[in-house]
Amino acid sequence: MRAERAIYPIDFFKWDTKTLVIVPVLAITIYLVVIPLVFLLWTSFRTAHVGMPAELTLSNYARAYANPGTYSLMQNTVAFAVGSAATAIFLGIIFAWLLERTNLPFKDIIHPLFIVPIAIPGVLFSIAWVLLLSPGAGVINITLKQLFNLDQPPLNIYNLTGMILLEGLHLTPVAFLMMAGAFRRMDPSLEEASDSAGAGLFTTLHRITVRVLRPSIMGALIYVLISAMESFEIPGVIGMRAGIQVLAFKIYLAKQETPPDYGMISTLAVLLLGISALLILFYGKFSREAERYATITGKAYRAKIIDLGSWRALALGCVGLYFAVTILLPLIVLIWASLLPIYQAPSAKALANVSLENYRTVFDIPKVGLALRNSLLMVLLAPTITMFICSVLSWIIVKSRGPGRKVLDFLTFVPHAIPGIVTGVALMWVYIFLPVPIYGTIWILLIAYVTSRISFGTRVMNAAMTQLHKELEEASYASGGSWFRTFRTITLPLLMPALVNGWIFSAIVVAKAMGSVIMIYSHDSIVLSVLVWELWNNGDVAATAALGVMLISGLIVATLIARKYGVQTL
Repeated sequence: MRAERAIYPIDFFKWDTKTLVIVPVLAITIYLVVIPLVFLLWTSFRTAHVGMPAELTLSNYARAYANPGTYSLMQNTVAFAVGSAATAIFLGIIFAWLLERTNLPFKDIIHPLFIVPIAIPGVLFSIAWVLLLSPGAGVINITLKQLFNLDQPPLNIYNLTGMILLEGLHLTPVAFLMMAGAFRRMDPSLEEASDSAGAGLFTTLHRITVRVLRPSIMGALIYVLISAMESFEIPGVIGMRAGIQVLAFKIYLAKQETPPDYGMISTLAVLLLGISALLILFYGKFSREAERYATITGKAYRAKIIDLGSWRALALGCVGLYFAVTILLPLIVLIWASLLPIYQAPSAKALANVSLENYRTVFDIPKVGLALRNSLLMVLLAPTITMFICSVLSWIIVKSRGPGRKVLDFLTFVPHAIPGIVTGVALMWVYIFLPVPIYGTIWILLIAYVTSRISFGTRVMNAAMTQLHKELEEASYASGGSWFRTFRTITLPLLMPALVNGWIFSAIVVAKAMGSVIMIYSHDSIVLSVLVWELWNNGDVAATAALGVMLISGLIVATLIARKYGVQTL
């Protein structure tokens, strides 16, 4: 049974330690979430460049919506996002069903492996597949040409289909985690009743399983659709070469123009934000509907395991193929590229040039040491600040009787609807116009990271706070303990597992995130994920691969640690 929720009032006019903690946290949350959106909307109606006299106008929107290129951007964005989400959901449902409902072998090994692709940054995943499937130097294309004596490379990654497949494969673990949870919550007796009535496996899947899980499937679909909509890395690496632009990457390109078209940047950012916000509304609807289908059964109750029979080998092969495509092949080709002075396809001649020299010389690149220090600082600070803020916010949302708790709960969810690239644009405007001298410094990146992780952190802490029984805190109050002492010595220690879980996964995301900082970093505030992007665009494949292998190795270790301690990734 769920613990009864303790309710405590908040007296904003009594300046005790509780108010001195809660009021600043509320103010910081509003500042982080609301103020950037206000500046973003304001600048989308602004006529002039920064530092010039301006007036409010609709001209930016008129230019955007009168330009046929905008509709081409929207078409590409929708096609890319829908195709990627459909691919991820299709694979996620199949893999979740195999692991939750069948006798697929090696489940104890396969389950942890599904978390590993999340640790591979999208920019490195797409770079790896360029090295594998580019028409000129792709390892797979060269191998197929030699095997079948072909004149032309049979495969080409530089098209919309290639972008969709890569993004779909990269998002599949997210879809799998969401659907695996839905399968576990579903009452399996419904499927067993269908089986007892003589319905076949596919009839049961179609008429029972899919229909019962439809709200969960739609919620997961919208979640990965939002993730694909805000994707920057794969459209940047693949789409730029293919001449296919989506909204997120077009916003970045507009910033690179001389002079930048700031009005168009803000207008396109508002357009992308509007699409994501609309999808979030549907996501909330389907998430609430999914909870109605959750079933609590006895601890000893287990779903009937379906015997795959002769299909076990094929099912295991499909799972193995997925891991080969998302983990093994990208890592192998990146490691190979990192061992060569100049990238070339595997051969006896190339093997003679293999060495670890790139791993030594990569630290001679001037920006690497700075990027490493900045990344480590952000990994330490951003999750710590985020989880502290989220723990206080969750106490207000779950435990207090303060006015506007539902509004605050909604406010903490808003950053989930804001694509990373839009967060960067909004923060750029805030600190260009406000007299706070942090634009171009590492501290604006810290604000971007904290803002983007508030939604995740509050969801983790809300779930944990709900399970905290009121008697534990009431005993402290009855003994004369203050709110702050109770919160510090009782509430936080009891919530420590959730805090640690949220901290670890937030640190992983901060280490690999690029979309939210690509618009606001500078030479002095560069981080590893952005440096990988710069090295690749400068054509330094060897340094990109060496730095990428080190980054992925660290992230995989952190992700497996997070998996061991039960981090919830969604």
